[in-house]
Amino acid sequence: MESTNQLRKPSKIMNFKIKNHVGVKAKRLSGMMKGKFGIDLSDLDKALQGDREALKNIGEAARQGQQIQELMPMLTEAYGHLIKGTEEYNRGISAILKQSGSSAINIDKATSQASLANSKYGNQRKELKAEYIAAAKSELQRHNYAINYVQLKSYIDLYMTGVDGDARLIEQTNRPEIRQIEEDRRFEMSAAKALLSNGENARLDLLPQREYVPSESSANSPRVEQSKGIMQSLGRIVSALGF
Repeated sequence: MESTNQLRKPSKIMNFKIKNHVGVKAKRLSGMMKGKFGIDLSDLDKALQGDREALKNIGEAARQGQQIQELMPMLTEAYGHLIKGTEEYNRGISAILKQSGSSAINIDKATSQASLANSKYGNQRKELKAEYIAAAKSELQRHNYAINYVQLKSYIDLYMTGVDGDARLIEQTNRPEIRQIEEDRRFEMSAAKALLSNGENARLDLLPQREYVPSESSANSPRVEQSKGIMQSLGRIVSALGF
């Protein structure tokens, strides 16, 4: 059974005489208020006249407004934390993934460099071994050539020394003969000059004539005997030397 208050009709202010002087001058603001906030002054007038529906609507709107005023700062802060947390979370993931990619590249680069250095080390060791083998062969060949050169030079030097020695010995052996040839030519020139100058009065027996090699005409002279002794001694020396 409904209560007496629920059955009772709302009382109204009869013959509402309060005049609105402002509304007619601010129609644009009234329209804006209805468009922005969903309320207009007609609900106010109805509520002032005791219209329960209008009072209920205004009261509900007021309750919601009050609730929003109380909760919105907390909700704003909560949403701010949620949004900021989402931002920081995704920024962190982005930084992690970015660092992961950068570090992965650096690791791959370091791995490649280490692998390249390892290959280079092995190749350089092979190159060093090949260079050593080539250098050792070259040095051995150079050494063999040097030994052969020294031996050949020594043999040729020995041979040329022998030839030069033989030539000098022959030169010394032939010196009397050569000097005698020169002396005979000199004597003939002196005799010719004396004959040209003096004619029959020329005394060729007064001209000196050296005898480095004894002739048959002077075979018994003391100087010739001495010369023979010298030549015999020289002959024995030459024979002893193998000439």
